[in-house]
Amino acid sequence: MPEETGTSLDQFIRELFFDLQTIDGVKPLEIWSGFREAEDQLEKTSLIKNLYKIALPLVNEHCTGQPFGAHAQKLRGTVAGVLEHFSPDRVQRLFQRFPDPPTGSDEQKDLYAMVKEESANIVARDEPKDPVPAEPASGLDSEVFPDGLFDFRELRIVDNELPFIIFTDKEYRVIRGLALVYGWLIDLESLFLGTLLDNDIDESIIEEFQQLSQRVHRENPLLDEERKMGSQELVDYIRVKLRYQDYLDLFEKVYRWFEQAREKFAPH
Repeated sequence: MPEETGTSLDQFIRELFFDLQTIDGVKPLEIWSGFREAEDQLEKTSLIKNLYKIALPLVNEHCTGQPFGAHAQKLRGTVAGVLEHFSPDRVQRLFQRFPDPPTGSDEQKDLYAMVKEESANIVARDEPKDPVPAEPASGLDSEVFPDGLFDFRELRIVDNELPFIIFTDKEYRVIRGLALVYGWLIDLESLFLGTLLDNDIDESIIEEFQQLSQRVHRENPLLDEERKMGSQELVDYIRVKLRYQDYLDLFEKVYRWFEQAREKFAPH
């Protein structure tokens, strides 16, 4: 638990919360440690976080044009599939190739590529047992989400293997804000916490994460301060916002809020 690693639970959760919602910066060393030290609750939690960050853009591309419920179902299933692939025979499938911590750049890239390849295979191969029915076409949906709006294939910044690409400051802020809103639309936090439960992560970690999330989202610029919203209400609210406001400005506003919140709730 946290005391054994020298990291307080509060500090760990604050770093975890904000890192989960960024679309780059996967940490291969945390993946290696998560599988190697599977009995350590914090290592395993970090592993699951990194698997979600790898799978999210793959699922986004695969499910473009499908209802967001399909994205969510595919994302959670993909992470579960990666865990099921590597966990039972970690030595043969992972540690024979990476017997030591991958501290070098090339080793980390190779480990990242291995996990990403397995994630992509699962995304392409496995379909949900109970597929989410397609939402009926409507004028609102077509106006709110024009083709490609939430398609990361055009963003070119979610893959650690891509070379550095220069954006203007505004493009950077809009892209990051877009990714945050996409995570809200698929209810990424609930998916992540559900996977933690599935893998017997200690309830204290889950509860601390939920409490921090509630504190941060009290200042969410898209939420109605007069009432609490469930996930479906938040989706509907975002759709209305995107219909009647300039969505580029909205995404930028979300990103600015996220950066301010990250600074405010930074680990002590």
